[in-house]
Amino acid sequence: MNVKGTYCITESMEQYNLEIDYQYYHKAQTYEDPFEDQLDIKEVRLNGMDITKFYWDYLNEDMFNDVYEYAVENRVEDFLDELDNQYKNYK
Repeated sequence: MNVKGTYCITESMEQYNLEIDYQYYHKAQTYEDPFEDQLDIKEVRLNGMDITKFYWDYLNEDMFNDVYEYAVENRVEDFLDELDNQYKNYK
C-alpha cells in the first residue's frame, strides 16, 4: 500500500502552520516476505513557504518519528481518501 498524506502542526494562535507532505509505503508480512515500510518526506512548508531543505538540514532528526507515527496511524484513512479522490476524478 502506497499512501500520500500531510502532517500538520498549527501553534500559537495560528501564528505558524507547518505542513509536511509525505509518502508512506507499507507491505504486510507474509510467509515468504517480511514486513516492509518506508516513509519519504516530499515537501515541507511553513506558512505556505517551502522550507524542505531547512527541514532536512535541521528538523528531520527531531520530527521524523512524529511524522512516521502519524503516517502509520492514518495510513488506512489516507488510502481511503486517495481512492475517493481517484473515483471522483474518474467520473
